[in-house]
Amino acid sequence: MKNLMIHIICGFIPGRNRRNRIRMRLKHHKKMKQMVNFAKSFSNNKHPKIKTSIGFGCKNFVVIVDKNIVFKFPFKTNGKDIAIREQRITNALRPISSIDIPETDIIYWNNMAIRKYKFIQGISLESLSKKAKLQNIDIITKQLAKFLYEISSADPKEIRDLKRNPDDKPSFMYGWCQNDLWYNFIMDEKTLKIKSFIDWEDADFCDFHNCFQQEYIKSLKNKKVHNICLRDALLHKYIEIYMNNAKK
Repeated sequence: MKNLMIHIICGFIPGRNRRNRIRMRLKHHKKMKQMVNFAKSFSNNKHPKIKTSIGFGCKNFVVIVDKNIVFKFPFKTNGKDIAIREQRITNALRPISSIDIPETDIIYWNNMAIRKYKFIQGISLESLSKKAKLQNIDIITKQLAKFLYEISSADPKEIRDLKRNPDDKPSFMYGWCQNDLWYNFIMDEKTLKIKSFIDWEDADFCDFHNCFQQEYIKSLKNKKVHNICLRDALLHKYIEIYMNNAKK
């Protein structure tokens, strides 16, 4: 009966992503409350400030405590394999990247592997206005291109077994990629310096032409021409860095 009522209620909610997130909250309300209480236990405050969200694809329940700690509770699995994989990748790529990659700590609770991170203060690309994006396109894409080249050119031996083919070597637009270059970095609000790259769950050693193509299609669909300009500028700068290093 409960599931039927949830299905009926959610049927009136527009937008698939929004509908799925609300369905998850209604269906797992008690479980989420337990997760929040667990996260609160890490705060030194008597009344900690809590912010929650449901991650992309409804795979994780995210709890931010006092703008200091971030917890990711898995929904669809126990989260162990995903957490260990992410931890290995971030540990291997952190020394290579000129942009901070937060440490992934793993906590085991209630038969779940919970990922714990330090909260990064700052703003996201999406919080910038269209005008601000275009005015600062050079500042933003220079940083992204350098980061993309550093990560994709790396081949740390400790994570070669995580590649689809361990013998694959980095090449032009082929290598380790965070897989969401546009929305998973945090910038300083005043300088727009990229402070950190977060959310490495979907990182992969792959052909990242698709990453650029998907952003182009998404921006075209949503009529965000300024995002297409960012994409093209980033691609141009990455090619420039790649070609300059290929000559050495």
